[in-house]
Amino acid sequence: MKNYTIAMLLLATSYLSYGQSKKEVKKNKIKTVSEQITENVGGKEVTRNDGYKKFNKQGEVIEEAEYDKYGKLKRKVLSKYNEFDDKIEEIIVDGNNHQVEREVYKYDSFKEKSEVLHYNERNELDSKSVYTTNANGLKTEKKTYDAKGKLIQVKKYTYGF
Repeated sequence: MKNYTIAMLLLATSYLSYGQSKKEVKKNKIKTVSEQITENVGGKEVTRNDGYKKFNKQGEVIEEAEYDKYGKLKRKVLSKYNEFDDKIEEIIVDGNNHQVEREVYKYDSFKEKSEVLHYNERNELDSKSVYTTNANGLKTEKKTYDAKGKLIQVKKYTYGF
C-alpha cells in the first residue's frame, strides 16, 4: 500500500509540473506564458523573470526567452512555421538581440525533414545536414557536410520492432 501511495504522489507531481501541451494552448487560445520566480534574498522577497513563451494560433512556440538568475535576458529563440505546422526556421539571439545561430529546415514531398542548414552568428553557412528516410517514413541516415560541402559525419539509424 505504501508503494502505491508513493507512486500516485510521484505521478501527480509529474503531471502538475508538466507545461501546457500544444493542444491545450490552442484550445484555450493562449498567446503567451510568462514565468517569474520569487525568492527570499537577505530577508526580502525578490521577484525576477525566469521564462517567456509566445504562441501562434496553431499552438506552436514562436518565441521563447530565457533569463539569467538576475532576471536579465540570456537568450531568445525565434521560430517560424509553414502552413503544415513544420518548423522552417529557428533563430537564436543573445541577450543583446545579436544572432548567435540560425537553422533553416527543409522538407520533402512526404513532409519529412530532408535538410537542415546551420548558419553562424555572421549568417554564414556553417554546416548542412541531409536526411534519408525509408518507405515507412523513418529516418535511416543523416549526413553532415561542412560549409564547403565536404562530408564530415554520417549517422545511421536502425530500428527494432
